Amino acid sequence: MDDFREWLSDNLRYFMLGGAILVIVLVLIFGVRACVGGKKGNSNEDQKTAQSNQENDPSSPANDGETDEKKDASPATDTNAETTMEKASTEVTELIQSYYKAFGEKDIATLKTIEDGFTPADESQINSRDYIDGYEVQDVYAKKGLTDGSYVVYVVFNYICTGIETPVPALSQFYVETDSDGNLKIKGGADEDADISAYVKKLESEKDVQDLIAKVKADYEAAQAGDSSLAEFLQGLGDDASASADAGTMLTVTEDCNVRASADPEGEVIGGFSAGTEVEKKGQEGDWIQVDYDGQTGYVHSSLLE
Repeated sequence: MDDFREWLSDNLRYFMLGGAILVIVLVLIFGVRACVGGKKGNSNEDQKTAQSNQENDPSSPANDGETDEKKDASPATDTNAETTMEKASTEVTELIQSYYKAFGEKDIATLKTIEDGFTPADESQINSRDYIDGYEVQDVYAKKGLTDGSYVVYVVFNYICTGIETPVPALSQFYVETDSDGNLKIKGGADEDADISAYVKKLESEKDVQDLIAKVKADYEAAQAGDSSLAEFLQGLGDDASASADAGTMLTVTEDCNVRASADPEGEVIGGFSAGTEVEKKGQEGDWIQVDYDGQTGYVHSSLLE
């Protein structure tokens, strides 16, 4: 669920915008994917996220156009008035708090009751996060979804990395629906629904969402600037995680980046992810990680994922 990672995922089910934690497709998902993303990430869960300063090396992904001027080959056309982001209701907020509590405790049984469509891949991804001690939900915002009783939810949260005192700010995104019994549920696989994906993408262009993303991104960068041990820890995760991760693992975008149609720095740009977006690793070709982008096969350089 990005502007929600190459800048929540937290990851967009895991956002920013994999499963229910997008922040943000967003998210949107920083998170749960940075120290985290499920986690890919809105940061991602993480994700979800290490920023690296690269010299003017022609082999550098950044200088190959992977991080400069992120392009979107198929921007959504907003023909409707902008929706309003508001503080989420008590019921939605409690759902999200329950989700992150269960997520931090790796309480799979509870997660299956909260998220509709929870998969074995989700379980594997959650159980693999041994470097995260817990999550702290800060603020929960919502916009109206496509149907009555549905919401696009943006979660500002911190995740705590093992052995690191400074919390990591993150952003993730969820799509929440009301089931036939009147219960709120996080919709797993929301990013695979064409209508939902298009709607969430439209919302990402709205000023209040952009402002929220910018704020969390600034907080995230400030946390690293103020704690060198955190920056080094996150950089280490980025160096190791994407290449060694199994297919199905949620990864977090560490910088705003391009998504290419082929595993090649000259490949066609078909879109882009924002830092913090959580994405699911589908495969790997050399130094390129295969991902799904709006139903298409795309590739992101491994140095831009963790």
